[in-house]
Amino acid sequence: DSQVDDCLRIYGFGSHLNDRFTGYADIVLRKFPGYTAEWLKSITSSLLKNVGSTPDYVILMLGRDDCLRKIDDTRPVTDAKKFGKNLDLILEKITNELDIKLERLIVISPLPVHTMRFQSSFRGLTLDERLLTEYTKQCKLVAAEVGTHFINSSEVLDRALDSNIKEDGYTLSPDGHVTLANELEKQIEVVASPFPSYDKVINIDELKKIAKETAVVAAENIAAYTYVATVDQYSAYFSKSYNGKV
Repeated sequence: DSQVDDCLRIYGFGSHLNDRFTGYADIVLRKFPGYTAEWLKSITSSLLKNVGSTPDYVILMLGRDDCLRKIDDTRPVTDAKKFGKNLDLILEKITNELDIKLERLIVISPLPVHTMRFQSSFRGLTLDERLLTEYTKQCKLVAAEVGTHFINSSEVLDRALDSNIKEDGYTLSPDGHVTLANELEKQIEVVASPFPSYDKVINIDELKKIAKETAVVAAENIAAYTYVATVDQYSAYFSKSYNGKV
């Protein structure tokens, strides 16, 4: 949700991770400001169908937009148990669409709020802190049940770090981003690349062999995948032609 707006800015936790894993991984951000967990649940499968390859890790941060409301936002806040159910279904959709292990998913609870700073700068925003606490409990419960990693942001971050209030909500300070990046780094296991450095390559055949061994689609299945894809394409073409759409 909109909690991650700043994560890939120069001071954001995503940028810190990007710097630390340069050459090993790419950090990709997908954000949907204002989307509740229920809304995200409805589009998860569609989003993941466009993922080119299975990511090493998926980091989820949800909850703020389920209970943070602008003065003109009349949507009801989400019940804590309903939020937990939506989170569970999102995780299920991720594992259904991607060939990824559950321990490669990281759930971060909604960011904590510095009450005094929020109340003095809210400009029409409302936030139910009690629900934020309940959401955190649901995140922890769901993560434990399905076997994903869980980061309790309220325990990791000092509430004073979460003190930059904007008209559309609250964000982490630069120090807060560093702290969160440090915690995420503990959860991420870097796997060495199977490809050797250039000075250790004997010949190109060796590289081809490694590439084949580490391919997502096994060599013996490539012909089958190609056949299915071709059949599907022709089927789709004739179906559209028959319906007068082509």
